[in-house]
Amino acid sequence: MCYRRPSVADLSEPILRTLREIVAPLVEADGGVLYVVPRQNGLGLHLAGACGGCPGVRTTTNEVIEPAVRASGYRGELHITSGWIVPEGAERVVASTG
Repeated sequence: MCYRRPSVADLSEPILRTLREIVAPLVEADGGVLYVVPRQNGLGLHLAGACGGCPGVRTTTNEVIEPAVRASGYRGELHITSGWIVPEGAERVVASTG
């Protein structure tokens, strides 16, 4: 059996909307870039750009990003990483305009 990695298109509408309308705009406002990272189990997010070396990234992930994703209804494992090197297969989440 061939395993197909999940993509941004596989996310539920509430989660995708939260990432595009809340999380990505906040990350981009600080010069960062948000990615969805394929994982076999759970949801993977990666913060790059200015967030890659930011000392406040743990606070942002624990107090802003994770609560926002959980409020969208996501109950599975959530893996949030940061760094300048973007994981293989990651897809950028662009902030919604308007």
